[in-house]
Amino acid sequence: MRSFNFRTVSLGLALGVALAQPLAAQAQVDPTVQQINWAQAQAVEVGALRSHLAAQDWQAADAETRRILDPWIHPGGNILGPGLATNIPPEVLQTLDQLWVEASGGRFGFSVQQRIWAEVAAQHPNDSSLAAKAFGDRVGWTRPPGVEDPTFIAGEWLTEMELNPSLESPVGHLPWAGVSWAQIARLFQVESCGSCTIDAMYVQGERFNQYLPILYSWVDTALALTVPEIGSWQRPQLAHAIDLKSLYPEAQCPITPVTSALSPSGAVVAIASHSYVAGCPSPGESTLALWNAQRGNRIVTLHRGPALVASAQGTPPQEPAGQSDRIVGDVANAVAFTPDSQLVAAGMSYGVVRLWSATTGEPVRTFEGHRYAVRAIALSPTGQILASASADHTVKLWDLQTGRLLQTISIPAASGIVHTLSFSPSGQRLATATDQNTLQLWEVPTGRLIRTLVDRAGNGLAPLPLAFSPDGTTLATGDADNSLKFWNAATGARQLTLTLHDPLRHLAYSPDGTTLATSDGTTARLWNLARRETVHFIPLNQTAGHHIQPSNPGLITFSPDGQTLATSTLLLPLIDSEPIPRQGITLWSVATGLPLAQLHEVGPFQFSPRGDFLMAQGQKTQFWQPYRGLVR
Repeated sequence: MRSFNFRTVSLGLALGVALAQPLAAQAQVDPTVQQINWAQAQAVEVGALRSHLAAQDWQAADAETRRILDPWIHPGGNILGPGLATNIPPEVLQTLDQLWVEASGGRFGFSVQQRIWAEVAAQHPNDSSLAAKAFGDRVGWTRPPGVEDPTFIAGEWLTEMELNPSLESPVGHLPWAGVSWAQIARLFQVESCGSCTIDAMYVQGERFNQYLPILYSWVDTALALTVPEIGSWQRPQLAHAIDLKSLYPEAQCPITPVTSALSPSGAVVAIASHSYVAGCPSPGESTLALWNAQRGNRIVTLHRGPALVASAQGTPPQEPAGQSDRIVGDVANAVAFTPDSQLVAAGMSYGVVRLWSATTGEPVRTFEGHRYAVRAIALSPTGQILASASADHTVKLWDLQTGRLLQTISIPAASGIVHTLSFSPSGQRLATATDQNTLQLWEVPTGRLIRTLVDRAGNGLAPLPLAFSPDGTTLATGDADNSLKFWNAATGARQLTLTLHDPLRHLAYSPDGTTLATSDGTTARLWNLARRETVHFIPLNQTAGHHIQPSNPGLITFSPDGQTLATSTLLLPLIDSEPIPRQGITLWSVATGLPLAQLHEVGPFQFSPRGDFLMAQGQKTQFWQPYRGLVR
């Protein structure tokens, strides 16, 4: 099996070098040399081709094959370019070849042509033009001696009208690799075109000499590649993207996503954002909107208001002293859906939690009581209790149905401001983490402190992670002593400590609870919890040795089926002229610990509850689907 390199090289450079080399040196074409992103390509319908081949209507089948391939070979209809054979996805070539070979009893098809090309290339290893002419003679694409050119521009290569689309034609005669006469004829329809005849002669002649070596090198490579299984994450495909700029038609400032949440049904995504940037001429705005996660269209805008920096806010302040860089106004700092996906809650910068219908967008209830901005919210698995954490150093527990305040938990100022709230699967425990790395376990709904797990480890470290096991019996956390700790979720008793080299930034349990993934931002590990040992080490920094090393947040999560792991990764851009590491995502096989695919220029991410897409936040909110195939 030949594997795909994650790096993409310049198409022009690669093809130029290939054409300049002897044919013997053109054994393979780099499969990443392409100008079309296969992940964003439209599926190919081959039903018509099947019908033509079944009826042995070879002429119609040949024309249909060119119709299928032209958008890749000639992007934008540019037939004067080099002919981008390497744009053709391997599974498309494999399918078309199989259909042609089977229908013709092995006489026609790309694999048949490739074998002939290999023979003539071996006979003319240093001259691609001679090899192309010899190939044309073998497959019947060139004009026999003494036969007059009826077009006066075609020269030695036959036009589409002169082909012999029948089983009596030479082996390898179809599918034809030329340009249809209708496309060539359009060149002459351009007014005042002094070079049209020259262009037409190139397309009908010299183009074969340049195109055929690359085509059959790519056919040789593509037919040998293994196509991902349907439903795998080996080659994710971009389904659609949400452009938040549509919410800010008048804004001149960059749009910044603040937070997002997927509904448990996977049908709706809530995204909070703002357009505030210091010094930007247009006023700052903020919005919270619901979008259809399956199609990417906006359902409703729940809230819209101003956005500004806390130091410029009025009275009363929304943030305490020392938090002057926070963005305030009407910003939604945290969002969450109820377990039944019917309601969506948002913790607002002006100190309240608001609740809306996720189906109609109508406001349902407002929870008031915090002095400063709400930084985090969480809904219990039963949907009965809402927890909110504020910059006022309190955590409040609310009855979701009535809005009644159940408990107020006070956090000492020295312990920091809570930024993470996590309910246990039973809803009987609540874990909290602060910006001073105080990690605590609380009883729900009494608000009683069960144990302080990590006590004021300080803000010199990245936020320490925590996660409940799927069965709710264990709470895993990082610690400032570079360890991974496991706690009894009911009593808070420490069960196990595993020593690491660096403080953890993130951790996640597999859905079945047998594996734990941890990340320190540089390396991820997959732990077998039964054996208490690491089964895979995963490198997260793909830019080792580069002089610029941005911080990697180390996000990590499992797909719902537990077969795939997604990690935030530092990646060099695909364009070599911009060698600055940027945030991306790598998808890994949990079974092997090997990479499956990489997504560039995206940050925070999460799988949908059913695993049918991965939502990733970049300049746009992208929705990636597992491999669905490009042939229908």
